[in-house]
Amino acid sequence: MADFAKLTVRGTKHATDVHGRHILEVSDPHALIQAAGYLKHCCALDGENVYFRGQETTYASLAPSLFRGISNSQGAQAARSSAKNQFLKQVIGNSPIFNKFSRVAHEPLLQHYGLQTTWLDLVDNIWVALWFASHRAHSSGNGGQYLHFERRNPLDDPTGLAYILLVGTEVSPTGVPGFNKGRNTETIDLRICAPSIFLRPHAQHGILFRMRGQGTVRPVDYSPCIRGVISISLRDAISWLGDAPTLSAHGLFPPPFYDQGYKILLDGAFNSNPKIGSIAMVGA
Repeated sequence: MADFAKLTVRGTKHATDVHGRHILEVSDPHALIQAAGYLKHCCALDGENVYFRGQETTYASLAPSLFRGISNSQGAQAARSSAKNQFLKQVIGNSPIFNKFSRVAHEPLLQHYGLQTTWLDLVDNIWVALWFASHRAHSSGNGGQYLHFERRNPLDDPTGLAYILLVGTEVSPTGVPGFNKGRNTETIDLRICAPSIFLRPHAQHGILFRMRGQGTVRPVDYSPCIRGVISISLRDAISWLGDAPTLSAHGLFPPPFYDQGYKILLDGAFNSNPKIGSIAMVGA
């Protein structure tokens, strides 16, 4: 299986994180693009697509939001899934727009707008991933209803790092454009599966994936799909991103004035459950 172990590129250095996971330290933006392209190419030969996930730090596991903090048991998963399915039913039942596109996109789309699900957010643009890695999310209210992003400050954290996870998913097309379902993973490209009236996933180059399990029990740790991890100094990450309006909270989380799908969700009368999130109001 492809990884970074044999990669030698100027502007990179091999290291290990606190969890014992191999890290490729990158100090040049050209090296970042080359490293990502290397892994994309190698994984494609194994029948996989590679996508990106930006994080402030690395963790021992890679859990979808719905399963964080619970055991890998059918009972614990069923309780969370039941609450999530009830909320999904409310939203879809009150919003006729959902009848106009494939139901396989309904749950991952709502994940993009704040619901906790079995899907995990990825992106198909390395600069968007770097933006998420160099910003910190703050939430408050019922189910994290109010969400705000602040750029991390290198002066407060001079040794800070930004991390990009490269995640491999199976290329196994279905009858639904943009939706792949293989033996071990499912992947959905919301730029294809969801109409652009829901602007946020299009602005973010939004991809979501999840691992498949046995029967109704799904893995709570998706880290077996990580193909590589890149670290960049926070100072470099912020410098490389610059001040482009498309790479800002306003650009990546368009307000409801522009994102009509978001407005439909905010206008809906839903009963939030703090255990499974809510439709988040983002200060952008």
